[in-house]
Amino acid sequence: HKLVILNSHGGNDFKQMIRELGLKFPKMLFFSVDWYKMKNLKSYFDEPGDHAGEAETSMMMHLKPEWVLSLDMAGPGIAKNFKFEAISEGWAWAERHWLSITEDTGVGDPSKATAEKGEIFLSSLYQKIGDFMYEISVTGRDEMYV
Repeated sequence: HKLVILNSHGGNDFKQMIRELGLKFPKMLFFSVDWYKMKNLKSYFDEPGDHAGEAETSMMMHLKPEWVLSLDMAGPGIAKNFKFEAISEGWAWAERHWLSITEDTGVGDPSKATAEKGEIFLSSLYQKIGDFMYEISVTGRDEMYV
């Protein structure tokens, strides 16, 4: 048995949970897919942004356009960064308190977002995820390593 967890939130990391599940269910294989690490966002978007920026807004405009407010209502997505070098370098982490870092909870400018950009980007992910899922479906436990 195999389970693939599709992680669509950059702030989540399922490695520890997967290790614990693997111990609890030793006959199962667990995988995690982080879509936001699969492709270079800058290849698809002018200014991808982070939270509700061009990339996320484009994807939502394609998937659930009724959930996206008019872009006239969107703020510029300007956000404050942590002052700590360790966090900037990526080897330390802390939770962001949204109301302290941004006035509109957006991190990135959504003004260039389009449903078409979201569709093109997501289509490239679907193919890659599908290929991975097929590959693990035809690979036995004893064939996973080279």
